[in-house]
Amino acid sequence: MTLKMAVVIDYQNVHLTGASLFLPGRPPEEGLIDPFRFASQLAQARNAKIADERHRASVERVEVFRGLPIQQDDPDAYRRNQAQKIAWERGHHGVVSVTLRPLKYAWEHHDGRRVPVRASRREKGVDVLCALALVDLARSGLYDVVALASRDTDLAPALDNAARTTSAKIEAAKWYDPADRRTHGNIATQRRLWTTSMTREHFTASLDPRTYP
Repeated sequence: MTLKMAVVIDYQNVHLTGASLFLPGRPPEEGLIDPFRFASQLAQARNAKIADERHRASVERVEVFRGLPIQQDDPDAYRRNQAQKIAWERGHHGVVSVTLRPLKYAWEHHDGRRVPVRASRREKGVDVLCALALVDLARSGLYDVVALASRDTDLAPALDNAARTTSAKIEAAKWYDPADRRTHGNIATQRRLWTTSMTREHFTASLDPRTYP
């Protein structure tokens, strides 16, 4: 009997970290990750390290959190992000859920109009949503394993809380290149958590093959 696994994905963190590591110098959009493919590769990489089949896991839930450019700033990116959400959830009803949160902007006034400053845009609140989802999934009693895919060290308290207060096995995931020392460490938590290292092979198999005009 395989364990039921839920995966929480800090999308921009996973996408941009993977693209910079495995596609250096290439446009980041070439490293676009399909969330379900990624979660499946995570399960595959995890299970390959576990000898006892009873402790292997299958993906039952994928929660994705991502920043969204606003239409006033970048209507094309806004449209593509919405199309990607639809594509990633299609065929995975009840399994994959993509939450888009508008990016935070500074604003300026030009010719009497209030306009967003693109250079100022940044994610706001995505880490909080990831933390809440991690704890909620762990406490739901529906999953045996809940894994966080992010290198954001601000999420360490959420990992600690979930590991301390639930019976679910709390784990983490990261991109890993043996030649790059930046990928060798794990998020520092109060107790040592299982962290699955995902290689270039897993990255390539996680890519979204679709074209979004």
